Amino acid sequence: MVGYRVRRQGEGWIELEVIAQRARSPVLLVLAWPEVWRDQAALEPHLIRARAGNYGLILVGTDHELEEARLDAAPADADLTALSAPVSMVRLLLLLRNRAESIAMRMAAATIELELERSRHENDMLISIGRALSQERKIEKLLEIILKRACEVTNADAGSVYIVEGHDEAVEQRKLKFAASQNESRVIAPAGFTMAVNETSIVGRCVISSERISVPDLYALDEPGTGNNQWGFVHDRTFDDKYRYQTRSVLAVPMISARSEVIGVIQLINKRAKGWIELKDPSDFEDGVVPFDSVSETYVQALASQAGIALENVLLYEEVKTLFDSFVKAAVTAIESRDPTTSGHSERVADLTVGLAKAVNRVDTGSFRQVQFSDDTLTQIQYAALLHDFGKVGVREHILVKAKKLYEHERELILQRFQLIKRGYKIEGLENKVRYLTEASREQVQAQLAAVDKQLSERVGEIDSIIQFILAANEPTVLEQGSFDRIAEIAGMMYRDEENQNLPFLTHDEATCLQIRRGSLTESERVEINSHVVHTYNFLNRIPWSRTLRDVPEIAGAHHEKLDGSGYPRRLKGDQIPVPARMMAISDIYDALTASDRPYKKAMPPEKALDILAGDVKRGQLDQELFDVFVQARVYTVTQR
Repeated sequence: MVGYRVRRQGEGWIELEVIAQRARSPVLLVLAWPEVWRDQAALEPHLIRARAGNYGLILVGTDHELEEARLDAAPADADLTALSAPVSMVRLLLLLRNRAESIAMRMAAATIELELERSRHENDMLISIGRALSQERKIEKLLEIILKRACEVTNADAGSVYIVEGHDEAVEQRKLKFAASQNESRVIAPAGFTMAVNETSIVGRCVISSERISVPDLYALDEPGTGNNQWGFVHDRTFDDKYRYQTRSVLAVPMISARSEVIGVIQLINKRAKGWIELKDPSDFEDGVVPFDSVSETYVQALASQAGIALENVLLYEEVKTLFDSFVKAAVTAIESRDPTTSGHSERVADLTVGLAKAVNRVDTGSFRQVQFSDDTLTQIQYAALLHDFGKVGVREHILVKAKKLYEHERELILQRFQLIKRGYKIEGLENKVRYLTEASREQVQAQLAAVDKQLSERVGEIDSIIQFILAANEPTVLEQGSFDRIAEIAGMMYRDEENQNLPFLTHDEATCLQIRRGSLTESERVEINSHVVHTYNFLNRIPWSRTLRDVPEIAGAHHEKLDGSGYPRRLKGDQIPVPARMMAISDIYDALTASDRPYKKAMPPEKALDILAGDVKRGQLDQELFDVFVQARVYTVTQR
C-alpha cells in the first residue's frame, strides 16, 4: 500500500509525503506548475532539494508548455521528471507511486552502500587499531589509543579506561585505577585515582561479571535493586555537578587477558545522536544523547579483545623491563661494592651518554643530522653505559682500588726499613762514642764525640729527606724532572742489616713502582685494569639480549677505543667504533676528570676537563662533532648537582 498526504504547498507547487513500501523513511514528491519552473529563482530551491535523495520534483504542464521549459542549469543528479496535463487520476496516482518506489529503491541502495562503506571504514579502523596497539609499548600511550579509538568507533562523547590492580588478591579485594580519560565537551582533570572493585559501580560490576554492561540512561535508573536497576548501581553525580555534565548512556566493556582475567575496563559515556558534535547545555543531553546500539557494542567488544591482549603484553613488557632494570642496577651495585671509590660513576656516565644521544637527535646540521636514536636505542645506550665497567669484577681487588703507586703494606715496609736504617746509624754512632771514650785521651774525646753527633745528624737528616721524597713520589701525580734519576740513585744505596748483610734502600719492584711517570699503576697492573673491557664484553655477550638490546655488549666493549686506533682492547679506528661507544668515551673521560669521590685526586672543574677533552679531540682520539654537541648543548651539566 502507498499512502499520500499533503505536507505543505505554495504558489504553483504542492509537496506530498508518500509512504512507499521499500522506503525506511517517507518520500517527498513535489508537483510544480509553469509559474514555478519558468521562474529560475522560484525553481532553484526545489532543484537543490531534488538532490537530497528522498525528494522528487515533477514538472507539470501541457506538452506545448513543457517544450518551452529551459532546464539547462538543472543539476545532473537531481531527481527530475515531467507530467503532461491534463491527466487522469489513475495515471497521476500510478506516476506518483512509481516515482516514490523508484526513489525508495534508490534510497535503499544508497543506504546499503553507505552501510557497506561504514562497515569497510570500521573494519579498516579495527585493523589499524590492532596494528597501533601491537606496536605501542608505553602503557600511557596505549591507553590513550584504546580510549580514543573506542570513542571514535561509537561516537561517544566521553570515556575512561580503568586498569585492574592486585591480581593476586580475590576479585572483590582488587583495585581499579582510573588510568585514562577524555571528554569532547568538557575540560576535565587528568585521571589518577583508584577505587574498590564492587557491585555498586558499573566498572566494578563489569570486572566481577566479566561481561559488558550497557545502561541506556543512567539518569532514568530506579532505586538500586528495583525496577530497571536490578544491578544495584548507585550513580555518584559528583563529577556531573562539578562540570555541569550529565552521564546518560553508558557502555562498559571488560578487557580480558589471554589467561581469561579481566585486566581493565573501557567505559564509554554518552553516545551522540547523528549530527551532534558537542554537548553544552542541559537540553543537549536530552536530545543529543542516545543509547549505545548493538553495532557499537559489537565493535567495542572487538576492540576490547584486541586491547586486552595488547594491554597484557605491555604489562608483561613492563614487568620484564622492571626486572631487567633491577638486574642492571644490582650489577652496578656489585661493581661499586668492589670499587667504592668510583661510586656513582656508572650512573653518571649513563646520564651523560643518554643526554648526548638526545642532543644528537636535535641536531639539524653536520653528519649526525639524519641520526635519530629511538626510545629502544636510548634504552640500549643506557644499559651499555650502566654496565660499561662491569668487567671490573674480574680484576683483582687490590689493583682495582690501588690509590697510590705503592700498596699500603709496601709503603709501611719501606718506612720501617728506613727507621731500621736510622736506628743502625744511631747504634753505629753510639759504638763509635764508646770506642773513643775507651781509646782516646780526654783532650781528643770531646772533639771526636762532636764529630760523631754531627755525622749522625747528617745521616739521619738524609734518611728523613729520602722518606719525604719517597712519600711525595708515591702520590699518583706526574713525576717532576729529575725524580726518576733520584729514585734510581736511592735504589742503589745500601745499608747493613742486623746480620751484617748489604741490602738496597729500595728493592727493584719498589723503585719500579715509584718511577711510574703518571697515575698509580705499573704497566702490568694497567694491562690487568684495561682487561676489564674484555671481561665486560665477554660477560655481556653471554646474556641473551632482545633484538632491541643486542648491541649492548658491542657498545660497552668499545668505550675505551680511540678514533686513531690508540685505544683498547681491539685498537679499533674511526667508523669501526659504534657511535654510542664514541659518545660514551667522551662521557666516561669527562666524569673521571670531574668526579669528586676519588680519594687519590681532586675534582677537576668542568672548564679544565673540557679543555683536556678538546686536546684529545685535536689529537684525533675523540669525535669532533660529538664533542661539539656535548659542549654546545651543555650535556656536561646533566650530572651537576
